[in-house]
Amino acid sequence: MMARRRCRIAALAFALLPVLVRAADADGAGGVDATGVDMADVDTADAAALDLADRPAAPPPDTAKPWKLDVQDALRTSRYRDGGDAGRNQLSIEFEYGQWLTPSFAAHFSMRFDRFDPLGTSSTSSRDVTLVKEAYASWRASPAFVVDAGRVNERLGAAIGYNPTDFFRAGAVSLDVPPDPDSRHTNRLGTIGLRAQQVWDTGSLTALLSPRLERRGLPGDPAASSDLQRTNGVDRWMLVASQRLSAAIQPQWIVYGESGQAPQFGQNLSVLLGNSVVAYLEWAGGYRRSLIARATGAADDRAFRTSSSVGATWTLPVDLSLTAEFQSNGGGADAAQWRSLQRANPYAWGSAVQTSIAAQELQTRHGLFVMAAWRNVGVRRLDLSGFMQADLGGGRQYWVELRRRFDRFDVALQWLHQGGPSWSRFGAMPESTSVQVLGIFYR
Repeated sequence: MMARRRCRIAALAFALLPVLVRAADADGAGGVDATGVDMADVDTADAAALDLADRPAAPPPDTAKPWKLDVQDALRTSRYRDGGDAGRNQLSIEFEYGQWLTPSFAAHFSMRFDRFDPLGTSSTSSRDVTLVKEAYASWRASPAFVVDAGRVNERLGAAIGYNPTDFFRAGAVSLDVPPDPDSRHTNRLGTIGLRAQQVWDTGSLTALLSPRLERRGLPGDPAASSDLQRTNGVDRWMLVASQRLSAAIQPQWIVYGESGQAPQFGQNLSVLLGNSVVAYLEWAGGYRRSLIARATGAADDRAFRTSSSVGATWTLPVDLSLTAEFQSNGGGADAAQWRSLQRANPYAWGSAVQTSIAAQELQTRHGLFVMAAWRNVGVRRLDLSGFMQADLGGGRQYWVELRRRFDRFDVALQWLHQGGPSWSRFGAMPESTSVQVLGIFYR
């Protein structure tokens, strides 16, 4: 029965994908000859030289490397909620490779290795974490139609702080990843599946099928025992379509499904207002259970719930970008519900909080995100950035980074603080404050 359902979904997805193709030509011109040294010959030679100088230079050969290697070392000191302190060293090696091996076939691979070593009197032991972010092969059937097979990352969302339409984010990011939006988007685990994309002049259509390959586990389940269970514990599928409606408007529509849950729908839209402001809207909705119901196992909690992010980014002439974003989650709960659950069923409360963190879900019904990014602060290549995530009625998280960029490496100083009521996701984190200094070498 499940195999028949997968076949129906696959047929529906790939029947929606058509195919197209076209080409062009070029021409060139002659030269000059000089046999003497009189004025006429000099004029002819000068004209030829000027003509040569006016011609556009031949494009340089493509020397871009198909691979990238980053090596990072970070020293971190942390203050814990119980009053203790600890330090650690984190060595990270990140490797990416992507190249079209023939006009029709390409290989893509991206992985990250982390080594964590305690410093000082810390009682924790050393550990290694290997994350294969992507590993897939691509087949280009035509200039407008590409199929990918393997571990792929499908990132969606117009918003910056909270992305309800990024349905494959659940379970993709671990606690070791820094909380800033860029890190959460790039350092995440892809899902094993089949992806096909058809593009045309004004839009595109993408279909993604991700089968269950491990013992059943819901996306974002903190109890997942392996990377495969985190991403492929249930059958999942998604259709993503975009179409340019005008020069400034190109919305994106999403339909997502997973076994045991009704289809979820989403939309992304961003609009340029004037020359310096980008406004965006991200919305998702469908019949689903709340965060608390998922943790307690309540089956009668299913209802049509929506989640959204509405915000804008204003870029000033001094290379300063300011972002403000209002967030909502119909599957979240208010402070009274969380306090009641914490008192009545501490185990279910802990499971619900861990689920909200692993699934990158807003814990409360509403949230506020503000961010500033200032490049070249007084000195060229010196950047300052930071954000605040506030779960309204709950906890808050603050993050600030000062980074100096060089040609082949960066050095950065980062500060993190998180706190709030004991029932909140930020108040329940064992680490309250940390300071980290790091160096990254790029090759």
